[in-house]
Amino acid sequence: MGAEMLQASRTQHGNSNLALWPRLYIYGLHGFFTEILFTAGWEFIVSGNWKLPGYTSVWSLAIYGISGTVMEHIYAACKRLRVPLLLRGVCYLLWVYTWEFSTGLLLKQFNACPWDYSEFNYNVRGLITFEYAPLWFLVSILMERVVIAHVSELRWATSSSHNGLAARLKD
Repeated sequence: MGAEMLQASRTQHGNSNLALWPRLYIYGLHGFFTEILFTAGWEFIVSGNWKLPGYTSVWSLAIYGISGTVMEHIYAACKRLRVPLLLRGVCYLLWVYTWEFSTGLLLKQFNACPWDYSEFNYNVRGLITFEYAPLWFLVSILMERVVIAHVSELRWATSSSHNGLAARLKD
């Protein structure tokens, strides 16, 4: 990628060196994988199933991909304003609940919503549950500290040994 294109990418995407599509892909896969691990762990805790069957929906790829890119922007704005970590976590939590409710409401119109929190005590229309607030808070902070931090350091570079594209970490 030429220096002008790299600079344009940085300007357009905040601190990220990657274009939108690779970032959507990374965040989507991360969310997809995390949800499978969570549901497998939940199955083990609830029923002691050592097979650890995890599951999710293909919809989660888009849901997590878009959410991750929005969280990048929330992080950038909070960083610029020097918002403390706990308050950033609250901002992320508000985003997560807004996004989960909105996407759930849309998918429900097509009978395609893969989650249902109706049996939880503090749910809103079965689309969100406030019982998960501590979990979402912690996952959001981890998302900022681990995933967003590392994705922002990835860049596309051409390898001198061949003409293909390779992602490598920034020094």
